Amino acid sequence: MRHPPVRVLVTGTLAIDHIGRYPGAFAELPRHRGINLSVHLDRVDRRFGGCAMNIAYTLKALGDDPAPFVFVGEDFDAEYAAHLEALGMDVSGVNRTPAPYCAHAFVFTDRRDNQFTAFFGGPAWTPDAARRLGRFVADGRFAFAVLAPDVPANMIAAAQVMRAGNIPFLTDPGQNITDFPADDAGRLVRGSRAVIVNEFEHETLRRMVGDGALAALDLLVVTQGAHGACWRSRTEGRGHEPALAAEVVDPTGCGDAFRGGFVHARLRGASVRVAVRAGNVAAADALRSIGTQTHRYDDFAKSYQAAWGGDFEPAT
Repeated sequence: MRHPPVRVLVTGTLAIDHIGRYPGAFAELPRHRGINLSVHLDRVDRRFGGCAMNIAYTLKALGDDPAPFVFVGEDFDAEYAAHLEALGMDVSGVNRTPAPYCAHAFVFTDRRDNQFTAFFGGPAWTPDAARRLGRFVADGRFAFAVLAPDVPANMIAAAQVMRAGNIPFLTDPGQNITDFPADDAGRLVRGSRAVIVNEFEHETLRRMVGDGALAALDLLVVTQGAHGACWRSRTEGRGHEPALAAEVVDPTGCGDAFRGGFVHARLRGASVRVAVRAGNVAAADALRSIGTQTHRYDDFAKSYQAAWGGDFEPAT
């Protein structure tokens, strides 16, 4: 039995990505006191991005009904709007502001698939943003929420709104964790039950909040790039699942795709182990495409079966 689309709220940012390819290796660049380097790129692409939108894109591609809640500036153009319309994406939570710019990400990838990212967060939340999000939650009949990377105050406020609205949610501080003061990181973790991070973010969180705060979570998932992902669950123990072999065209956004695949499976009753495997399938497909919102899932269940055997949805 296949489940109908699930209504999922995704908070965070809508961004315009500028993705550049560096033909060398960052590790081989000259070293000296300070940082003052210039590199030449052999490719640059302008793409639709923003972690909230990337996760929503994967959920939509997998057949769910995501609704992003984001703030955009005046450079949110007709091209991005037409892209969302073509996807059939719910844009009722795309909040236009008089700020001059949306969020922008500048992502540079070397020949070893290492990345350096510079991120401009775009419009700040307005003073009544939490109330607006609360109304959006009350009207949206959401079964689940994903708190995608955003500035600390926004993520903490979003977590408070989800708890007040009794909406279960997954917290993903992402690359923004380096901007969190330790106190804010602690507030976010203590206000969450499920957290997903990569290895670097996990180590950063450990230093900020301590192992005790992370151990108190119901679920912690740590993605490890080419090494797969590990997890610890209060009810299902712990485990590790390897990544799937894939031709790497562009690693940008594969973590967001993993989150979409993981959430899609969990909302259909999958165990944590099976959901991590589903996330790895989603990430492998994203690796084969340039940009964060271009991959397709022609038959996700079939892809899962080919990779792992069985079905990612429990029998009913």
